[in-house]
Amino acid sequence: MAFETATYTDVMAGEAVDGVDGFNFQAVSPGVTGVDQQRIREGLLHRVVPSWDLGHDALDHPPTCAFEVRDGRSYLSRGRSSGITNSGRPGNQVTQVITTSDPDDFIPYRPAQLYGALQWTLEKAPGPDPDPWVTPLEVRPEFEVDALQEMVTGDAWATRVLPHYLTMIDAALGPTPTKAVLLHTDLDEVMRWIALGTLFMEAERARTLNFRALVDDPWRVDALLVGVSPEFGGGDLGSAHVLDLANRTVPDIEPSDVARARAELFTGHDAADALTAVEVARRWETVLGPQLANDAARLVAVPDPETDGARAWRTAVSAIERLARAGLEDDLALYGEELGEAAVTYGPTTAEEFALAGRAVRHAHDLGLDEVARAVLLPVLEALTAVPALAGSFARELSGARVPVEWESEEERSAAGGFLDAVLAAAPTESLPDLFGAAGAIGAPVTEEARAAAAETLSGLWLTDPGLGRDRWRLWLGGPEVAAATARRLANAFHANEGWAVDALIRGDWDFLVWETDSSDLRGWIQAGRISRLPLAERRERIATSLLIPAEAWQLALGGSEVRDDPALWASWVHRHGFTNSLLSKLRSAVREALSPAPGSEAEKVDWGPLLEALRDAPLNELAQWSEDYLRARGTLEAARAKSRDEADLTLDTDLLKLRPMAPLLLDDIGRELLRSQGQATVGQDGDDRERAESETASRDGADRERRDRLALAVVPWGPAAIRVHLQREADRSRDPRVVDRALRLLSDPDRKVSEAADAALTGIAHSQPDLIREVRGRFRFRSELDRYLRGRPVGSGDRRRTNHPFGWGRGK
Repeated sequence: MAFETATYTDVMAGEAVDGVDGFNFQAVSPGVTGVDQQRIREGLLHRVVPSWDLGHDALDHPPTCAFEVRDGRSYLSRGRSSGITNSGRPGNQVTQVITTSDPDDFIPYRPAQLYGALQWTLEKAPGPDPDPWVTPLEVRPEFEVDALQEMVTGDAWATRVLPHYLTMIDAALGPTPTKAVLLHTDLDEVMRWIALGTLFMEAERARTLNFRALVDDPWRVDALLVGVSPEFGGGDLGSAHVLDLANRTVPDIEPSDVARARAELFTGHDAADALTAVEVARRWETVLGPQLANDAARLVAVPDPETDGARAWRTAVSAIERLARAGLEDDLALYGEELGEAAVTYGPTTAEEFALAGRAVRHAHDLGLDEVARAVLLPVLEALTAVPALAGSFARELSGARVPVEWESEEERSAAGGFLDAVLAAAPTESLPDLFGAAGAIGAPVTEEARAAAAETLSGLWLTDPGLGRDRWRLWLGGPEVAAATARRLANAFHANEGWAVDALIRGDWDFLVWETDSSDLRGWIQAGRISRLPLAERRERIATSLLIPAEAWQLALGGSEVRDDPALWASWVHRHGFTNSLLSKLRSAVREALSPAPGSEAEKVDWGPLLEALRDAPLNELAQWSEDYLRARGTLEAARAKSRDEADLTLDTDLLKLRPMAPLLLDDIGRELLRSQGQATVGQDGDDRERAESETASRDGADRERRDRLALAVVPWGPAAIRVHLQREADRSRDPRVVDRALRLLSDPDRKVSEAADAALTGIAHSQPDLIREVRGRFRFRSELDRYLRGRPVGSGDRRRTNHPFGWGRGK
């Protein structure tokens, strides 16, 4: 690696690299490009101040040095006045420049130190194509770090003003930079101080900071560090910060605490160690802040055995926490050992300190630097055994790590486990969720006795707040053990119908455990809780397909439903999940009420068949008997329906009499049988076809009339209700306009109870099926039938005669 070089001065045509006389390049190494030459001309040449010749020898003009970086390429130049040009004019000069695109070419120096490189000649080159300067370069002794340190420590004034100067440097590097101006007639002196100032910057920043000296006006140059010669006259320095090296005055800027600390480091320790600390502090400053960065850098670079243990611990652990959180893995890998050594000097005693330690361990562990995490962790665990009441502060920050810490030795791991045993036994109950999470992250062995006792306590706490372990119990020490204990206690609480547990179940607070536990009992309860949150219309299928729901959970799964509203829903529960004493009692009351309902009650509107079938094997005799009676009554109806017109059955009357007790539960079936005499609808037919159809209907009705009279008598007083219920349910089931037609015709039945039943049915259909009613009204044949009925209707209801009809309600009353 090397610096390319160039020399610029007044040349004859034969000396110029391009054959043009005048001010031009006299020599360039092979790597100097046309762009380089243009940039050198624009900003890096030695500038002769025009007024210098007034009263000064031209050769006494102050020399110059300039450094700038453009598009990643660095340029360092030195120049001097050389008197008369080839044409006899004043103002000749020679400028020598080195340039590179590789920042490593400056190592081990800062750019300003290369002002003292031994290769500078500030003369014309021996030829037009000089060799590059191979790096690393050698500098004059006075520009070495030790000499620069001696320049300060050997001079009381320099020692005094160093904090001021470093504050000026900080201001020049700040977000709103302020120029730093150094006053002296000697360029060497100015450049040594500029070199000194850049030692206190990060190396990368120092390699990009423009500087220039000696100039007459600092505002005309693009540089933040500027050397000004008083020999040019007293110019306006304006708002610049000024260090007067010539008159050795103290700058009026107030030194910052950070600058004082860095100055003290530099003057009180080995130069290399001190500058390492300064560079580290600079690098960490954006993450740690100036003060902590200085303190932490001092710990790793110039440790002091006399430093207060508590302060060193806080500095080290704070630095670990923030550096790890910022992802500075390389820095922690490099200095983690030194920071860790400071972390063992003190045991935390306050909640704030334990929380800080927890964060440091967690972030270092997350970054994969377990060697750093362990250095903090072990002494902190030991300290916690003395103050277990503060365990939560530490554990809260550490819990949640996905993988445990890797221990370097089994001895360390066992020691950590011993400390954990003691902390688990004495920590406050409310800290256990975080402590179990932290213990899982620590990955140290804990005795079964200590773990089991703490797990049982944690389980009890978890019961009071499902959120405590919802998303993290798997990361707990012995997480499955805690979950199993919690599942067992939850299931017991559900079985006992404890209000707090049932409320949580209904809210779904424990749903996350449904597939996270081996407890089938708990899974069943959670399934019941989920079913309880479904709309009633969706529950039947879920109940029928769910497995292993405890029978006691019926109040959850069926909550919000009454037996009379949806017997089929309750039947699905009985079929799949069985009975409890409380459920048997509920069903007995519901069926008993359904067997003697008030007219028009909800019990009439639903199908009780599925539930009565499900009660066949009920362990309550009364329910089982009702089921048997219901099934027998339904069988009797089916048998009656199956008899042909010409078939006689001497046992039918006896069997029909058994219908009456179950009639309220069979209204739909009874109504269907009672209305069979209506036969096929004849509306909408004309002429001979209509007469033939009516003749056939009359013949069929006559053949069945006697048997239906016997049915009507057997179910007194449920006949009208049966007609109403059947018509309404049939309309709901089929949406067939002929059902409305049948109800319309029954309005003219001479039996008042029949016509009232039909009227009630039409009212119900209109309520439940308004679209069907509108459809019927839109059909001409039904309007015609209704008009025909209205034309033949008696004037008053009192004129309605009781003629022969298929029901005979009067009998048997």
